[in-house]
Amino acid sequence: MDNFIWKALTIPVTLDKKIDYKGAFNLEPNALVFFDLDGTLLNQHSQVNPEVASAIHQLRENGSMPIIATGRTNIEVDEIMEMTGINSIVSMNGQHVTFDGEEVYASVLETAVLDRLKEATNERNEGLSFYSNRLIRCTRHNELLEKAYNMIHSPIPQIDESIYHREDIHMALVLAEAGDEYYHREFPELFFIRNSPFSMDTIVKGGSKAKGIEALIERLNFQHIPTFAFGDGRNDLEMFGAVKHPIAMGNAISDLKNVAEFVTTSNVEGGIITGLKKYDLI
Repeated sequence: MDNFIWKALTIPVTLDKKIDYKGAFNLEPNALVFFDLDGTLLNQHSQVNPEVASAIHQLRENGSMPIIATGRTNIEVDEIMEMTGINSIVSMNGQHVTFDGEEVYASVLETAVLDRLKEATNERNEGLSFYSNRLIRCTRHNELLEKAYNMIHSPIPQIDESIYHREDIHMALVLAEAGDEYYHREFPELFFIRNSPFSMDTIVKGGSKAKGIEALIERLNFQHIPTFAFGDGRNDLEMFGAVKHPIAMGNAISDLKNVAEFVTTSNVEGGIITGLKKYDLI
C-alpha cells in the first residue's frame, strides 16, 4: 500500500485510489462517528464500560461507522477495538490511519529530527518515547515516565534509544513537566501538545487528528456523509473543526466546550450514550 501513503517531511504521494467501502452493512454508512479514548470513550480506569460498548455495537447496527481517534498508538487499543467492534482507527493524533485493518495514511518523523530531539531531552535530563504503529520504546526509565504511563493505565515501555533508526516513528512523547516554550522554539518543524502534567505528544508540524480524519474521508470518498466527533482534550480541537457535529464531554476543557455543537455529560456519567441519543444515532 506504499503508493497510497503520505510520508510527512518527505515528498507526499497523492492518494489516487478510493476504497469501495462495504463494511458490515454492504452499504455506505449513514454517518462517521469519531471517538477520542482517554476521558471520552474510556472511564476513569481507562476501560470501556459495558453499557458504552453496547451503545457502540448498536451504533454499528443502526448503520453508522464508529472510528477511534486517539493520541494512543494501535497496539494500545487492541482490547478496546475488540470489545467495541470498532475496526478503524485514527491513531497517534492523526499520524497513522487504519481502515478495516488496512493502512491508508501515515506521517513519519524524520530520523535527523529525532536525533536532535533525543539529544535535547538528554541534555535536559528528560525522557523521550518513540511510537510506531506496532511498538513503543523509550530512552530512559524514571519517575516522570512512570507517572505519565500510569496515568493512562498503560504499560511502561522498554528502553531502546535507537529504535527510530529501524522503525518508522509516527509520534514521540517528551517526558517533561515544563519546558514547553523551549521545545516550541527549538523545534519549529514539530508540534507539541501538552497531554498531561508529565508529557507532551510530539508530531510533525501541521499534523493533527483532523489531518488523519480528512485523509480517511478522502480515501473512502465519504465527503457527503455526516460526521460526528466526541472529545475532551486539547488534541481534539482540530478534530472538532474537521467534522459537522462536534460533541464535547462534560469533563472536557473549556476551549473545547466553547467550539462544540453540543456538550454532553462526562465520560463517567454516560456521556457517550447521551450524545449518541441526542443525535438519534442509537
